[in-house]
Amino acid sequence: MCGCKIDSANKADSNVDKQKNEGSINSKESIIITNPLAQRLKWHYELYRRIKLLPWWIKYNIGIAETAVLKRNILKLASDIGFQDRWTAALLQHAVSEFSKKGLGADYYGYHNIQHELEAAYFSLIAAYAYYIHDLGFDQQDLIYLFVAALFHDYDPLKHFDKPHEDSVEAFVRDDKQIKKYLDDVGINIDIVFVLIQRTAYPFRDKIAEHANMRIEELFTLAGISENDSKTREHYKHLGWFLSVSERIAGYALGDIEHGRDLARRNAHALGWHPSRINEESVRYFSIMKEEKEMMRSVLEYVPEKYKKNFFDNIQSFKDAWEEENSIRASIRKNETNLVPILIEKCDSSIDLNVRESVLNIYRELPLPVPPIYENKFKKSLSNSNTILITLRVNDNDGEIVGYVKGGPLETYELRRGTHDSNLGKRNTAYMEWIGIKSGYWGEAGGHLLRSEFLKEARNRGYEYVTSYVHRLVITNRKKRGEPIEIVQKYDPDRLDYYRVDLKKLTDATTITDPDPRIIETLPFDLGIH
Repeated sequence: MCGCKIDSANKADSNVDKQKNEGSINSKESIIITNPLAQRLKWHYELYRRIKLLPWWIKYNIGIAETAVLKRNILKLASDIGFQDRWTAALLQHAVSEFSKKGLGADYYGYHNIQHELEAAYFSLIAAYAYYIHDLGFDQQDLIYLFVAALFHDYDPLKHFDKPHEDSVEAFVRDDKQIKKYLDDVGINIDIVFVLIQRTAYPFRDKIAEHANMRIEELFTLAGISENDSKTREHYKHLGWFLSVSERIAGYALGDIEHGRDLARRNAHALGWHPSRINEESVRYFSIMKEEKEMMRSVLEYVPEKYKKNFFDNIQSFKDAWEEENSIRASIRKNETNLVPILIEKCDSSIDLNVRESVLNIYRELPLPVPPIYENKFKKSLSNSNTILITLRVNDNDGEIVGYVKGGPLETYELRRGTHDSNLGKRNTAYMEWIGIKSGYWGEAGGHLLRSEFLKEARNRGYEYVTSYVHRLVITNRKKRGEPIEIVQKYDPDRLDYYRVDLKKLTDATTITDPDPRIIETLPFDLGIH
């Protein structure tokens, strides 16, 4: 494996190392914590996460977990390129371990998890491999930089929202002495790694690009690459752009349409897409890539045809789904289709199989809620007599189920870290899970109908309060309409707050009357594009 550096990078010496933090990103101790989710994890919580992940670790180590398959593929390709096998395996193991025990592993509900890092690392190497073997501008060292940057470009354990911040990533990677050792072993300059990571900031324009470019110039200086060496600086900027496009394409190229849909649902958390906008925003997401068509062409130029096909099939599937949504919405707005909320009187082992499967299928189409409710627990709740379940049907009581809302006693739910409800244990509060509606039916007052029926049923069952999580703007709108609602715990910057509705003060008029119920469902979740 090549251990040499580009000559201009050799100018970095021990004196530069001592000055790393001067005018640059400090260690993670300097990160300002403004969010309960970003509080440092205690050792016993991290231990709990490891125990919880034990079944996955067993599957991973015997090679049947999806991440284990990716790991095997990366090891083979890296060996073909000429990476040291033991070094590659050790670095991969460290990445998987650190992401998992910091809560960004296989059990993490968001988009920027270890699966994404491995996909980005693998696809970046696939895309760059032909450029290396045919000597088309990338050498072996470039591929090492791509690999390391891709593997850790989202390493932000204390991030304030799903999408990490590149400055925080830099702070955490610098603080990890093991990563630094791996880089030193192969003669890699850590500051160049951060140049590539900074270039993955998205969208790369306006203030985001301005900040990233400023930091990139500082990193070049720290790496010992002079301002006069424009050729070397431009080379690494180009390499960073190559990584940026590769990591955004990776999952959609490596997986089929169903995998692409899962990525889009997870990406909804990262980019702030409300469920009604996932297909539309996915189409826009891919359309915006045309602005980088030069680099897209470079990235896709030499990848295997099956990956190109996956990528373009995914793009087309989102276009088709968006067109179908528009057709359904037009039908509703012309009153050709009506939405009817139906209360399922009793949830137990005898629940109608069609209801059970329809609700489960909708649940699987949606992003996991915050905090996540995993499928096994979701299934069990459908057979629990304490569960409140309202379905949304087309036209009449026997129509197709196109939505639902579900909930139950607060005591049976795990709240978001940092949420403390004083009513916990008093059995006077019903927790309402996220509303689930099939693609095409969002944004047409269905969510309002489901929520209104849930509040009424909770009151009928003797509950005094209903709590849940929703965007702060939604809470503000409801308060303006006179709804007795209060924020119990704020979360900044994502503003996905925990709120409480006082059912004792709720009137039928407040529950049902809404001059424009679509406002509730079409407010975008601003989950944190920095």
